[in-house]
Amino acid sequence: MQTVARWLRTIFLVDLIRGLWVTARYTPQPAFTFQYPAERRPVAPRFRGLLRLQVEPETGAATCIVCDQCARVCPDDLIEILDYFDFNLSRCSFCGLCAEVCPTRPVKALIMSEDYELGTYTRDRQILRIDEMYDGVPIEHYVR
Repeated sequence: MQTVARWLRTIFLVDLIRGLWVTARYTPQPAFTFQYPAERRPVAPRFRGLLRLQVEPETGAATCIVCDQCARVCPDDLIEILDYFDFNLSRCSFCGLCAEVCPTRPVKALIMSEDYELGTYTRDRQILRIDEMYDGVPIEHYVR
């Protein structure tokens, strides 16, 4: 009996018709596509992107007090604060601990931004200096 049922399903293409029915059900829905890079994909409110240093909105002064807490709490040991402030992006796990521990108030000096365009063509561009952390990373456009 099962072989006859399987034979009839094969002849009448039951599985193919079921698959086409599923496709036909979802066809009227609009496409979920962003025309990148012209359109940026919206990010979630708690998205953790590239680290940014903030300034005071009224004065434009730097809010970082160089307390070294962000470098100490980083599990990947990628923030170096000596006579410079370096952030090695290639080793970051984007955990956000460095931004959480920042003690400056009312404006946090270190935040996780909404930048997600982090690709570069060389490894030395993955190390961010302090001046790049204020303005953000410039987007490198691909040219043939």
